[in-house]
Amino acid sequence: MANYSIVFDQVTKTFPKAAKPSVYETSLQIEEGSFVTILGASGCGKTTLLKMVNRIHEPTSGRILVQGEDVTKVPITELRRKIGYVIQQIGLFPHMTIEENIATVPRILGWDEQKINERITFLLELVHLSPADFRKRYPRQLSGGQQQRIGLARAMAGNPSIMLMDEPFGAIDAITRTSLQDEMINIQKQLHKTILFVTHDIDEALKLGDKIVIMNNGVIQQYDTPLNIITNPANEFVSRLVHSEDVLQRLSLLTAESVMTAITGSIDPREVKVGREENVKKVLMHILNGAADSVVVVDSNQTPVGRISLAELKIHGTSKSVSAS
Repeated sequence: MANYSIVFDQVTKTFPKAAKPSVYETSLQIEEGSFVTILGASGCGKTTLLKMVNRIHEPTSGRILVQGEDVTKVPITELRRKIGYVIQQIGLFPHMTIEENIATVPRILGWDEQKINERITFLLELVHLSPADFRKRYPRQLSGGQQQRIGLARAMAGNPSIMLMDEPFGAIDAITRTSLQDEMINIQKQLHKTILFVTHDIDEALKLGDKIVIMNNGVIQQYDTPLNIITNPANEFVSRLVHSEDVLQRLSLLTAESVMTAITGSIDPREVKVGREENVKKVLMHILNGAADSVVVVDSNQTPVGRISLAELKIHGTSKSVSAS
């Protein structure tokens, strides 16, 4: 049976003087250690849903449970110390050095200085910023992407099991944004946090999420895996939002291992070699740019384990019953 880090139980939110709720009666279960993206247009209720978890907004009705506890029964400062929070504006303290920014919550929690210093070093290395180079710098001395990395490190400083992220990469240029997305995937593989990540970017939601919540007008339209949302959209709104007919998008959600077939015959030296986890959209690019109409899939030891042909990709690109595993 799954363990749930966050449970929304018939939660609604109506702001004062609002003509209608921002979030209609919503029930949702977030599994422990999962990365869930919340996708929708501006005003759909996604940020309101997120901010009710750490009580920036209080629910109008219903209950929210965090690790089994009703959030309204936990002192608000205690609740927020257990939940990391990252926003687009970052909010670093400009008069504090980077190490002082990261140490904020651990000091509040009463950690000793050695433990704090070890945590700062660990987190800076985790977000690929050299501790020796960055500990003593101030936020104004960092680029936007570097500041966002520090914001992420600070949010993780107290080692929370839950992270709330509200369009954290929205103000970052495209190249840096892609890098930060890749960083988030690597961090999640190492730390297995429960992450709620709000975005209005479809590609970002599909790339990062184990599951995606799609919202419209305060109502959840679908809560499912990226592949199921693309191949089996719940309704016309979801289909239009995620461009479910987009073959390349469908292929980007599949791994080479999931579509490869057994190797028959000899290996053509012109065949490009790809890893098991390579996404199939990139595999297609390799074939189109290469001299052979297939690629060879290899394991971590570069041992061939399968083959993917252009003909196979055409089948998977149009199939409604593909599997990501």
